[in-house]
Amino acid sequence: MAERRVDRIARILGNLGGRARLQELLAEIRSQEQSPDLSYQTMYMAILLENKRLVEQGDRARFITSREGESRGWICLSKSSEFARGSAAFDIEATIKSKNEHVGTEIREWLEHMEWRVFESTFLTRVLEALGFEDVEITQATRDGGADARVRYKRGIVEARAIVSAKRWNSRSVPVDEVRYLRGINGDEDTAIVITNGSFTKDAQEAARPSQNMRIVYLIDGDSLIDVCKRNEIGVKRVSLPDLLMMDPEVTRDFSSSEDSEDGFVDPNGKEGDVTEGVRRFRDEMLGDPVKGLTVDEIAKLTALSTTTVRQYLTGPRKKQLGNRIRQDETLRNEALRLVSERRSGKS
Repeated sequence: MAERRVDRIARILGNLGGRARLQELLAEIRSQEQSPDLSYQTMYMAILLENKRLVEQGDRARFITSREGESRGWICLSKSSEFARGSAAFDIEATIKSKNEHVGTEIREWLEHMEWRVFESTFLTRVLEALGFEDVEITQATRDGGADARVRYKRGIVEARAIVSAKRWNSRSVPVDEVRYLRGINGDEDTAIVITNGSFTKDAQEAARPSQNMRIVYLIDGDSLIDVCKRNEIGVKRVSLPDLLMMDPEVTRDFSSSEDSEDGFVDPNGKEGDVTEGVRRFRDEMLGDPVKGLTVDEIAKLTALSTTTVRQYLTGPRKKQLGNRIRQDETLRNEALRLVSERRSGKS
């Protein structure tokens, strides 16, 4: 199977350290796809659509763009979780993610047991409407082949008509004959669509490729059909869970502990300002504090974010996310504590 563009973007970002300028990313995409005229808008739209698809399926967005707080002109891969491993929130998020992945299997089993007349009528109507088609007209149900629906698609001034065939086949793949048959049906439809809960043969996929002066044929296999169901709540529903309340360690830390005294770095060995025995906990209030914490420039250098992005994080709800990003990386955390200890001891 050919690599999807969004997968290629993610792979390139990973090779670039997880974050890159859009122009740098675009240059790599053009080179690898051998498409020197590929536009910035096309690449960026692929990123936004992938994020939208994942969020609609109950997953975390794959990329962080300027829409989510990244600097304009930059993009980075999102983390698998913003919560500390082992925390209640981390475990709950992992359970939800696992369930959302498993629901795809449950949808597949539901379709396999669906009565074929329902698949070719009621279910087919909901899928086509979810895909943006209007005036869905279901034809007479036939189990031996033929068109199952005729539809109209209109967006702005663009209008198209399509003929649709639905195949609830559990044990065999849809053959090339179905593609040829739909191309040969008389009518003013310029598009044909074949929808199945299963798969298509290699010959069918080859024959469906656009050809000059021939009706375009789109193939929607089981995996794509499951994706449509998840995104549009066909056979599934979104469940709103109660808000999770957690203790905030930034507020509830033990002030009676010597390591958390007001000045933040009492050394049990009496060596004030020592890096390892100085400030021993990195707290969010240190972020952006040039007197007892980290400056904007220091945070930007630690996190590989721009100063503009850091300032945005510090003045909004993503400040805690920024703190977690430093805390969860041992190297970043140790360097941050070293900088804070030196500043408080007057070494910086």
